[in-house]
Amino acid sequence: MYRVGEPSVVERQSREETMPEGTESVKAELSERELEIIELVATGLTNSEIASQLMISKRTVDNHVSNVFAKTGAKNRIALINWAMDHGKICRDGFNCCALPLSQPQKSSELRQR
Repeated sequence: MYRVGEPSVVERQSREETMPEGTESVKAELSERELEIIELVATGLTNSEIASQLMISKRTVDNHVSNVFAKTGAKNRIALINWAMDHGKICRDGFNCCALPLSQPQKSSELRQR
């Protein structure tokens, strides 16, 4: 049964085809730079374009992308973007957006003091 907000069967199959088994439970520890690289990959930039934008060498970008693939288990850029969206690392056009932290509910004693 399909529920609003859940990926369709086609979307799930597409993700399963591009992502290795067990990726769902991956808890990759990505550096700030690697997260920045993922965001730029998601915008469609090539490694050369990312290098120009970050003012680093293309070889450095190649290394970052390779490290991100290894940490996430993604085999290509599409799988990487799917992984990043599924794990709240990127937001795309309000779809499958990162969850914002909820504010802590105030205790009744704090409310009475006001």
